[in-house]
Amino acid sequence: MKRYLTEFDTRILPEETVDTVIIGAGVAGLSTALQLLNLGIKPLIISKKEPNISNSFLAQGGIAAAIGKDDSPELHFIDTVKAGKGLCIEKNVRVLVEEGLERVVDLITLGVPFDKDEAGLPLLTKEAAHSRRRVLHVKDKTGSAIGKTLYHEIKKRNLDIETCFYLEEILVEDNTFKGIIVSNNIEKKLIRSKSLVLATGGYSPLYKRNTSAYKVGGDVLSVAFRAGIILKDLEFIQFHPTALNLPNYPAYLISEAVRGEGAILVNDKGERFVDELKPRDEVARAIFMQYKQGRKVFLDITPLKEKKINFEKRFPSIYKMLEEVGLKDKNLIPVSPAAHYSIGGIESEPNGKTNIQGIFSVGEISCTGIHGANRLASNSLLECIVFGYKTAYSVYLYNMYSKIDRKFSENNIQKQKKILEDKDSVLNNLKKLMWNNVGLIREEKSLNEALKNIQKLEEQLYNYRNVRYLLDLVYLAKAVVLSALNRKESRGTHFRLDFPNESNQYKKHTKIYKNLKINMEVN
Repeated sequence: MKRYLTEFDTRILPEETVDTVIIGAGVAGLSTALQLLNLGIKPLIISKKEPNISNSFLAQGGIAAAIGKDDSPELHFIDTVKAGKGLCIEKNVRVLVEEGLERVVDLITLGVPFDKDEAGLPLLTKEAAHSRRRVLHVKDKTGSAIGKTLYHEIKKRNLDIETCFYLEEILVEDNTFKGIIVSNNIEKKLIRSKSLVLATGGYSPLYKRNTSAYKVGGDVLSVAFRAGIILKDLEFIQFHPTALNLPNYPAYLISEAVRGEGAILVNDKGERFVDELKPRDEVARAIFMQYKQGRKVFLDITPLKEKKINFEKRFPSIYKMLEEVGLKDKNLIPVSPAAHYSIGGIESEPNGKTNIQGIFSVGEISCTGIHGANRLASNSLLECIVFGYKTAYSVYLYNMYSKIDRKFSENNIQKQKKILEDKDSVLNNLKKLMWNNVGLIREEKSLNEALKNIQKLEEQLYNYRNVRYLLDLVYLAKAVVLSALNRKESRGTHFRLDFPNESNQYKKHTKIYKNLKINMEVN
């Protein structure tokens, strides 16, 4: 692989030294940071945006936990594994659902203002593929409420967050983490530390229609990949069924909880064509096929009004969005799928450990196998909390026996000369290519076409020196396409028109290594 980003020399960069660096200030990063503070470690948090601008802060529906009287971790486990279509790593799912109940109690005692009934008990809603009402929520802004509570606790401990910095390089020697290079587009600096926690979310912004808080996302995955991190199950990207579909407006998410409360999906003939509470991959494909047949699709909220559910009070954020786009008094909301959640990512254990000593990952950037081939709704915030907590303990133990390395091998310096002026056009073309060729429905012809165009783009960008994040995104897109080509079956969120059925031969996880070597392995 070409080492196209070595435009620095560690000997001349300003330096900073800390025990631990956390990249990312969403719920996963903040959860890890808070527990590290409880353990006596003060991490440095670095984020490219302010903490409230993250995918986890945008999470609407809620956080799943078996807290109901008629529920149990075992039932939660069964639902999660069923949704995962045979690819869940079951021992990790058990950690999620069993310890998840404890961590949600922690959030309640920490003061997260979950909605309650008249008796003061948590109000629970039901979402797709759950057999029980087990989703705790704060109206339709649960992620924001959890994130703000964590952030408030961290600020009370005088922990600051360095914003507007991007991760450019992870320095590794002998399979051991040494430090990072970060940049704010004005200056670069070298940060030496014992350990690194990656918590920067997923790669849904690779697609034209996405629900992400970021225009660019997934670049950190590629930085980690270049450092030797193993990536896993990249072909599995979850498309949310119901994102706003209006010209000239972003694909605003309309929470699955709206369907959980009774909203239905109809086409422009008024026909109901799918069970709205089936797993997300099935609902998203059903909507997609309606559009392929020339139909339009709407989310009909009439049943909520018939149940006398106050939409504005129950879903204030969604109501405000509908008001802004001129739909607040309409019962039919135009929707279509959008790339939403990255099931694949860095191969990680529930305690954050990766294949490189001293590097940990948590949240959507990680792939622990808990989601299998299709994530169960509202398990993502739970993952951030449960595995953030466990990762903090792993970091504490690792740091106990580690020292900060004051020396690095000299890096080869390779500078490019030309400047690329129209970077936005290149990014938009990549997003369109991924949406059209590597989206909800795939086949070998379209995937090979995508691969051919991505390779051309990679060669073109290699001649420029101001395209670090673009090259990283192109390389990540290439890895996604290769993973999708390798899985010659349909399973969960990965649907192949030329291989429409599941195959026991592929009841394995796709692992992709630094040299783009792909293996299918059983965990």
